[in-house]
Amino acid sequence: MKKTPDPSLMGISFIVIGALNTDIIAAGVERFPQPGEHVYGRELKIGPGGKSRNIAQMIAYLAGRDRVVMVGRTAKDSYGLWRVPVDALHQAGVNTKYLKTQSGNLFPGVALIPVDEHGRNQIFVLPGASNDFSPADIDDATTAFTMASKNNGILLVTLECPFPTAIHAMKKAAALGLRILLDPGGIKSAIDGRALVPTELFLIKPNEHEAKILTGVEVTDFATAGRAARVLQSYGIKNVLITAGALGGYLFTDQVRKHIPAPLTATTSANDETGCGDQTIAAFGAYIHRGRSVEEAAELGIIAGTLQFQTIGINPVKREEIEGVYSRRA
Repeated sequence: MKKTPDPSLMGISFIVIGALNTDIIAAGVERFPQPGEHVYGRELKIGPGGKSRNIAQMIAYLAGRDRVVMVGRTAKDSYGLWRVPVDALHQAGVNTKYLKTQSGNLFPGVALIPVDEHGRNQIFVLPGASNDFSPADIDDATTAFTMASKNNGILLVTLECPFPTAIHAMKKAAALGLRILLDPGGIKSAIDGRALVPTELFLIKPNEHEAKILTGVEVTDFATAGRAARVLQSYGIKNVLITAGALGGYLFTDQVRKHIPAPLTATTSANDETGCGDQTIAAFGAYIHRGRSVEEAAELGIIAGTLQFQTIGINPVKREEIEGVYSRRA
């Protein structure tokens, strides 16, 4: 008897794999403390986090409900911390069928994030159950990968998960013809950049720090970004978008070599770097899937990341906000 396709997966176009965390944010810290120093902050916030989870939620806000599957692991803890990121995914319309929830004496992923008065942050990640996220978990989601391939789908990967799992997911996606977008956030300096590319990638989006780890090139301007991009493209990556905070980003493709400045937008008193890069690649993926060119999608992604900076914690940017800034900029 022919198996009936799962109706909850029929519209799936995006698969996001990796960690989901609960972010515990100390906002408005006077300055980052020295060892042993006591420093005060302004406000405590607890919200959903994890780079991959952020991206899944952000894409759902831009692409619509029931278009995104999140694949990863969490754990039920006695404090209820695990519910914060999971509830946010459900509210956004992200499919969590392949999110495995463990029990026992294990915590979910937790990130401790002080944010200073200028919006700069430090992030201390305690992966918890995410450390158990395995290639077998990717194989258990084969049906979702197959359905996404029928919908001209995209796999988004971050490195806030075990390295072998990320590699396995990219190989599976490539075999099914999915475009692969890699945000190397969470990378450890011991990883060889060439080992990150088991197959051709459609795009990589490192920040300046991650670009240096991957290529050995210190990115300080457009010229040095170009040198780093050439190294990355030699690994088998088609398109490179290096983000540079307040400077925007640097895009390199076969046809385009371009500095994309951060847009001028209304300033706010609430500034936080947390999630800006996640918002950038989420918007890029959503707009690429809608048929925008790589250049347009990168410009829209930089706008989205800038708008995310103007809020504390993860508050996904809406399409009308991004396109409003884009229309005024064009």
